[in-house]
Amino acid sequence: MIRSALSSLVLVALLAACDSGAPVSHPDATVPTPTWAPAPSVSPAGTVAPAGGPASAVAVSGSQTAVGLPSGLAVLDTSGTALLPTSDPVRAVVALPSGHGFRAVAGSTVVTVGGGGGTADRWELPAPGTALAVHPSGWTAVTVPTLGDVIILSPTGAVTRTIHTGGRPGSVALTGDLIGVLDPAETSLTVYDATSGTRREGLRAGDGAVTVTTDDTGRFVVLDARDGELLVFETGPLLLRQRYPVPGGPYALTFARSVLWVTVTQRNELVGYDLSGGTPREVARHPTVRLPIAVAADPSTGTIAVAGSAEGLVQRISP
Repeated sequence: MIRSALSSLVLVALLAACDSGAPVSHPDATVPTPTWAPAPSVSPAGTVAPAGGPASAVAVSGSQTAVGLPSGLAVLDTSGTALLPTSDPVRAVVALPSGHGFRAVAGSTVVTVGGGGGTADRWELPAPGTALAVHPSGWTAVTVPTLGDVIILSPTGAVTRTIHTGGRPGSVALTGDLIGVLDPAETSLTVYDATSGTRREGLRAGDGAVTVTTDDTGRFVVLDARDGELLVFETGPLLLRQRYPVPGGPYALTFARSVLWVTVTQRNELVGYDLSGGTPREVARHPTVRLPIAVAADPSTGTIAVAGSAEGLVQRISP
């Protein structure tokens, strides 16, 4: 009788701890990571240039391409390459909505680079960040997985809100007044209200989700790298509407001009999908640089940039 009561108390304590909001401890090794790709059998589409090292992230705006490197942020254009050194590897980079520069996260620092490649700002985080997204109005959401937080920064870099997720947020996407937060360790998608920071809904997202983006209808699109699938979620309420296989090791994705672009690392390919119907429909396929682990698109021009980590190359494909 006493043993049964003690067991019940332990169970209650464990359940309470799981619901306490504290970050869940999960090793990053559980998150799928591409490590191999064959040598390309055909030339990559578009133009190819050296990135200056193994790339981890890429963004594109007009004639410029920004590439995240272990040593800093490289900005490439027709006049050459400008390197902004950072003390930590650049984990993520995005183009600013204004079309004049890029914003990146390197360790515990958020760096904003102007259109000419010069540094405009350096904002400090309480711990290393892994991903960021910039709202059209100028504020930025940054994931800080070791703290279990998503930090909201004003257009001037001030912390306006900290969202405690209770997990290890690794990717973030914005649509309207919603923040979609992907936890790769839990392989879950949770939606928060951008105005209040309150949690709205959350769902399991496959078995090995690695990144999230949005489409032009306000849906969240998640890539499950372990199962090789696209997962398309409606947001009112949060529902999984489409689940589509992408063979060959899909890893990164971006959306622009009604097309979702997905890199396929084991085939050195970039595949475009139309999501407007009841199921994704392939509309384009391009050969890429080796091990394409990052992709970005310029919504104004339709230009796509792909970063290959195996040989340190970056590729631009014009529409």
